[in-house]
Amino acid sequence: MTTAAILEILARGGTAGLALMMALIFLRDAGHAVGARLGLLFALGVAGYALVSSNLISEALGPAALPLNLLAIPTGVLFWWFATALFDDRFVWRSWRLIPLGLIILAATGHFLPAEGSRLSVISILMWQAVNILLMAHAAVLAIRDWPDDLIEPRRRFRIALAGLVAILGITISVMEVRFAGTVFPDWVFQAHGMTLFGLAVLFTGWLIAAPTDLFPPDSSGRQPGPDLARLAPEDRPLAARLEQAMADGLYREPGLTVGVLAGHLDTREHRLRRLINQGLGFRNFSAFLNKHRLAEAKRLLASPERAHDQVLTLALDLGYGSIAPFNRAFRAETGTTPTLFRRAALARV
Repeated sequence: MTTAAILEILARGGTAGLALMMALIFLRDAGHAVGARLGLLFALGVAGYALVSSNLISEALGPAALPLNLLAIPTGVLFWWFATALFDDRFVWRSWRLIPLGLIILAATGHFLPAEGSRLSVISILMWQAVNILLMAHAAVLAIRDWPDDLIEPRRRFRIALAGLVAILGITISVMEVRFAGTVFPDWVFQAHGMTLFGLAVLFTGWLIAAPTDLFPPDSSGRQPGPDLARLAPEDRPLAARLEQAMADGLYREPGLTVGVLAGHLDTREHRLRRLINQGLGFRNFSAFLNKHRLAEAKRLLASPERAHDQVLTLALDLGYGSIAPFNRAFRAETGTTPTLFRRAALARV
């Protein structure tokens, strides 16, 4: 056995070990957070994938490779589930999320049943990797899209790492699978793959160990915790008072208001304001903070007989929303009903 082969086996074994450590960390929050449960599944999938994606290890495992393959096959889907739950504080499990898993299972069946290199096998690989590429790309877009809104600093940094490293690696692996579909991978591909997986596992496990314990909200996510001003350092309390006054003055009505713009109004650094809103006031993202003030005012205006003839769109724009759609979504998430129905019920009680 060559030195390169030994290093590959060590790297893949190390990746599997780190993945199991990740699974134990996720297990800590799995009882109360759907994101942690999906992270647990993803970590187990990585452990299986690191081993069976190597011919050297897969052949040595013999029959034991079958359960590991069952873990490894849906790794791309498990990653997508985990990433969307991690980055979306209002994530709710829906049955339609099983559709990509069904496609992956169908493609895997077509790949493993016929002889390797057959036309059906090649088509199955192409379908399999097309699904993986789409899922990885969507996870990267989600990470970047909501990056400015995120108030949890470790998660905010991880968004960039995920978009720049994990998603790119996943897409690269899928492209290589397509490139060599129906043929045999060169040895150097397995070796580079094993080393890269190990490096990413080290980085991700280190980040996960250092991440805050409240990284995953309870399954009833979307409801923000109450303020905890007692946790504020004395030097942050004047900033909290200025922030409260700015909101009372209606600064939340400014269209396109961001953390950076608000920090400029308050004459403070952006990272300090992020920490205040997250740790002191209990908000995980800036949109939830703005919606608290905007929706409180929206409910007051909708219940006012003097504003009964104002269009809902006009109210939404006045409150700082760019259009009616995000206002309706936020209002329904907060109240369980539409602004129109809320107004009708409120005015009927007058």
